[in-house]
Amino acid sequence: MKKIIIILVFLLFANPIFAQESILSSCYKTYSISAQDLYMLTLSLLNNTSQYNILEFQSKSGYILFRTASKDYLVTISKIGANSSGIKILPANSNFSNGINVQNAIFYSIENNIKNTLTQVI
Repeated sequence: MKKIIIILVFLLFANPIFAQESILSSCYKTYSISAQDLYMLTLSLLNNTSQYNILEFQSKSGYILFRTASKDYLVTISKIGANSSGIKILPANSNFSNGINVQNAIFYSIENNIKNTLTQVI
């Protein structure tokens, strides 16, 4: 009986749904800048990097659709508070087979750009 319970617990946690949830939480970040500034910063970073090809964008709804390595991604920017906003970067087809390397690279670029801007202001 104990072996059956262990096997069932293992199967439950080995389910890809749990792995998907952990990946989804890694695709969202919040920043202490306005949604408009975050949108423009993200659009600028994607445009200035040759590996990303912007397919479509709309500032009113806060989304950017771009392609990299023959895979499409959707960026959505949302307002959280007066001076904070969130960004979510997801594959357009919800296929996370490539992991979250693209998301991490964009988040890293955003954080560095915000840090550099704050350093220049001070």
